[in-house]
Amino acid sequence: MKKMDAGKRVARIRALRAGGYSTFAAAIVVLIAIGVNLAVGTLPTTYTQLDFTEQSLYTLSDQTRRIVRALDSPVTLTLLATEGQEDAQIQALLNRYADLSDQVAVTTLDPAVNPGVLKEYEDQDLYMNSVIVSGEERSRLVSYEDIYLYNYSMDYSTYGYTYTVDFDGERALTSAIHYVSSDDLPKVYVLTGHGESQMPDSFTQSMESDNLEVEELSLLSLEQVPEDADCLVINAPQSDLSQEEAQMLISYLDEGGRVMLFTDYIASGTMENLLSVTAHMGLTVGQGLIVEGDGSMSLRGYAYYLLPGLNSHDITQPLIDGGYYALVPLAQPMEETGESEAQVTFLMTTSDQAYAKAAGYDMETTQREEGDLSGPFYVGAASQLDQARLVWFTSAGLLDDSLNSLVSGGNHNLALGAMNWMCEQTENIAIHAKSLDSPVLTLTAAQSTLYSIVLVALVPAALLIAGLTIWFGRKRR
Repeated sequence: MKKMDAGKRVARIRALRAGGYSTFAAAIVVLIAIGVNLAVGTLPTTYTQLDFTEQSLYTLSDQTRRIVRALDSPVTLTLLATEGQEDAQIQALLNRYADLSDQVAVTTLDPAVNPGVLKEYEDQDLYMNSVIVSGEERSRLVSYEDIYLYNYSMDYSTYGYTYTVDFDGERALTSAIHYVSSDDLPKVYVLTGHGESQMPDSFTQSMESDNLEVEELSLLSLEQVPEDADCLVINAPQSDLSQEEAQMLISYLDEGGRVMLFTDYIASGTMENLLSVTAHMGLTVGQGLIVEGDGSMSLRGYAYYLLPGLNSHDITQPLIDGGYYALVPLAQPMEETGESEAQVTFLMTTSDQAYAKAAGYDMETTQREEGDLSGPFYVGAASQLDQARLVWFTSAGLLDDSLNSLVSGGNHNLALGAMNWMCEQTENIAIHAKSLDSPVLTLTAAQSTLYSIVLVALVPAALLIAGLTIWFGRKRR
C-alpha cells in the first residue's frame, strides 16, 4: 500500500513538472510572438505591406524617392478626414512617404473638430480626404479631386456617359512636397498689353502644379524686364511690340533671359518689332499658312490641323518616349535667319507633302495650287545663345483645351516641357496617373474575325485531327 502511495506521489510530481514545462514553453512562445509583432510594427510599411496591385498603386517612383530622401527640412502631410472615414488608399500612400524620410510626418485632422485650421483655404473647394502638405515657409492643399481623376466620355452605343478613374496621388503629393521644400521657385511672367490670348486656366494650373510661379506683366511702365523673371511668355499678341519693348526683351535675352512665344499668323510687313526679337535668336517666319498633304500627319478632315513629326530634344523627348502627338492648328512656317550665332533646334516638322498657302487666312481653297510653297516646314523651334533661350511655336491655338484633349494632353505636356527646359527646372515632376479600372482588350474588326477563325475553327480542327491520329495509331497496334 505504501509502495502504491509512493508511486502515485512520483507520478503526480512528474505530471506537475510536465505541466510546468508546458506552461513555461507556452509563455516563451507568447513572449516571442509579442516581440516579433512589436519588432514588425516598427518596420516601415514598405516591408510589412507589400504592393501586389496590378497598377503598383503604392510603389513610389524613383523620382519621388529621390526628392523625399533629399529633404533637409520637415514636411507634414495632414489628411483631412473624420475618424474612421479615412480613405485607405490615400492613407497607405501617405505612410509610404513617411517611410522614406524622418523629415516626413503624417497626421490626421477632423475639419469638424478643428475648423479654424482651414481658414487659409476658405477660397478653395475643400473635400474630405484632401491632404495639406506643409513645409517651414509654405503649404499647399492637395484636393481629393487632384488625387482621383474622373475622365468622362460619351458612349454612343447607349447615348450615356461612361467614365474611368485614375489615381494621381503620387504626382500630386510629390509635386506639393517639392513646392513646400524648395527655397527658390522659378518665376514666370505672362506679357500683357498687346491683345494677347488668355492662357487656359487648366494650363496655368498645370504650370503652378509644376511649381512655377505665374504672374502677369506689362512692360509699358517699366524700364526693363524684372530681374526675378526666369521666363517671359508671350501668347499670341494681336498687335506689335513697341521698339522700346522689343529692345527690353533683347537686353533681357542678352543677360541670359528666357522667352516663350506663341504667334498667330504674321502677315508680311507686320510685327516687325516682335520679329526683331526672334531674329536676335536666329529665327523668323516664312510666308503662308501650312496645309498638310500627308493624311497621316494631320487631323482627319482638317488638313491645316497638323500632327507634325517630333524631333529629338529635351523638350520633345518625353512625348516621343510616351508615344504622344502634338496637334498644331493653323501654323505658319518658320526658318533660320542665318544672321545669328544662336544654336537653333527645330522641334516639329511637317511631311514633305505639306504646302503653304501664301494668302494665309484669306486663302480661297485648301487644295494645292500653282505657286504654293512646298514642304517640309518647321512649326516649332528652340534657340539658345549663350545663356539666353527662346522657344517659339507658330500656332496661336496650341494651348487650346479642346485640341489638347484630342491628343491626350500632348500639347500641354509639350509646352510645360519647354517651360521647364527654359527655367532649367531639373526636378520637373514626371509621374503618370495610375488607372483604377480593369484593363479592357479592344480588338479591331479584322482582329476579331481572325481570332474567331482561329478559336472557333482552326483550334477545334487541330484537336480533332490530333485525336483521330492517335486513335488510328492505337487501332493499328
